Amino acid sequence: PDTDWMASMDPDEYFVPMGNYTSWKEILDGVDGEEGRKVLKFRSTRARPLLSTLVPTFDEGAKECTHEMAKHNNQCLVKREDRTYLETYNCEYIKSPKPERFARAMKQFYRPDFVLSHFVHYSTVTTDLATEKRHTKGKFIQDATTNLKLERFVDEIEEGVLIHAKTTVPAETFSRDKMCKPNAPSHCM
Repeated sequence: PDTDWMASMDPDEYFVPMGNYTSWKEILDGVDGEEGRKVLKFRSTRARPLLSTLVPTFDEGAKECTHEMAKHNNQCLVKREDRTYLETYNCEYIKSPKPERFARAMKQFYRPDFVLSHFVHYSTVTTDLATEKRHTKGKFIQDATTNLKLERFVDEIEEGVLIHAKTTVPAETFSRDKMCKPNAPSHCM
């Protein structure tokens, strides 16, 4: 068997088609067939929890979540047991398209016939890189790690987004009123 596209993702990462798309197959067929690209990249930010999906909790082992602290501060919050992680941690506080600074923690869909080695967030060895080295007669210098003709970032408005539904531990919720939340919706922590 062979595979056209692959991805390495964590269980708390969700790839959601946007715009007029309902599946990644439609998008990837265009990226490969029409554009000739081999890597589709996603900028990643940690989504925040929706306040309506959290419930109060105490934890005497965490100084921020003790009964004593709750007398003078917000009580710590935890995910409701009847909610999924995606339902809870899906509030993107940074509007799409995400700024370039979030490219460092990117995820990728990639063609395995092009990406020979992939590590966490990056295509470390590609056929483009391997071919270049073979033709340099031992004098190989690689300045750029990407080939803009073969790789691009997803259009977050028209194609899709990555939601990183990473848990927020209760101790990080007690100071929610003081947290910096630029552009954050009021229902989002």
